[in-house]
Amino acid sequence: MLGNLWDRLQNGVMMKILIFVGVIFAVLTLMKAYVYMRFMRHSAMINKWLGLGFLVLLATGEILLFVVRDSHFAHWQYLLVGSCVVLGYSLFLACLCVDMFRICAFLATKYQRRHSKHISRTASLNESVESTDAKAIASRRVFLRKIIDWSVATLFAYFSFKSLTNALSVPHIKEVYLKVPHLRRKMSIAMISDVHIGKTLGREFLEKVVARINALNVDIVVIVGDLVDDKIHLIKDDLEPLKDLQSVEGVYYVSGNHEYYHSIEPILAHLKTLNLRILNNTNTELENVNLVGVSDIAGEQFKLFPPDLNAAKQGINADKPSILLAHQPKFVRQNDVSEFDIVLCGHTHGGQVFPLSLLVWLDQHYIHGLYTLPNPKRTQLYVSSGVGFWGPAIRFLAPSEIVHLVLEGINSKNA
Repeated sequence: MLGNLWDRLQNGVMMKILIFVGVIFAVLTLMKAYVYMRFMRHSAMINKWLGLGFLVLLATGEILLFVVRDSHFAHWQYLLVGSCVVLGYSLFLACLCVDMFRICAFLATKYQRRHSKHISRTASLNESVESTDAKAIASRRVFLRKIIDWSVATLFAYFSFKSLTNALSVPHIKEVYLKVPHLRRKMSIAMISDVHIGKTLGREFLEKVVARINALNVDIVVIVGDLVDDKIHLIKDDLEPLKDLQSVEGVYYVSGNHEYYHSIEPILAHLKTLNLRILNNTNTELENVNLVGVSDIAGEQFKLFPPDLNAAKQGINADKPSILLAHQPKFVRQNDVSEFDIVLCGHTHGGQVFPLSLLVWLDQHYIHGLYTLPNPKRTQLYVSSGVGFWGPAIRFLAPSEIVHLVLEGINSKNA
């Protein structure tokens, strides 16, 4: 185990993860400092020491989330520990929203007074009130403080509920319609990515995802990486529902970066037993399209199954449209994909939590949705926000999805 950890440190993968986690902890700490200074310290409803204790409790849970991540506990135990991140984030967001409202109200009042015709009279009247009725002013301040407290509490409850339910609910179907040159007949594809079966999400969740996909009656099912997020021997039973996936021409899979983090070779070996066709650096010709897949770019760092686009597209039928599966969107910026009509990616989670979407944009450039690439063929790129989540059970302003791609040939008269 230590030897494997050292190898990961040597190739820089673990170091990047540690840096990323360090940045997250730094941000979480700053968020708690802000909550204490702007809310807990002046609250009219909560003792500041109780508030500080609550923030310390949340910080302890956040640390435990990463300390015990290599231990095997029940899904609900990881969910409970991870909820500390959800609560801390939601509390920060609630305080921030209230503060923004207060600032806007203050600026509006200041602007109104500046343009009033009776500024001097109003100012002198206010000074008189402040000097003669200090008790009334103090009472009003307490009242306003309570309004602020209740506003923060209400928003905190709402944001916590939405963040958790968005993450744990089975995704809705996202319909995407694409026009494809030379496509002989209308066809449909169910696309999922970033399911992250492991610490928190297990068999019950996957069964519901499979049922929702099967109800679509699609021609093809594609899984675009990060299906697995734990050691394969711990989650074999959780993955069993994949055997029940139904489509006309099969279920196809390419690896994501998280499969590498948990030993990709035994993962791939087991996925083959679940009726998944693995397209790492290879292709298959289907009735109407070429389906091409590349392994994730994490393979370059691990020096194991690195992506090889030339090998993947070798021998494809030039008379048929071609679809490329690649886990990370930045693959299309690092490689020439102008031979493909469609590229399908995942990885980004749509940012998962705002404003992490800004960091995702810096790294991947494409966050979520349909894009047209600047090449002569005007390749269509779709980036899915994914089905599951990484880390704590939280999604905010980044809903999960099962993508239903409906492809129709240009100038065709398909039914």
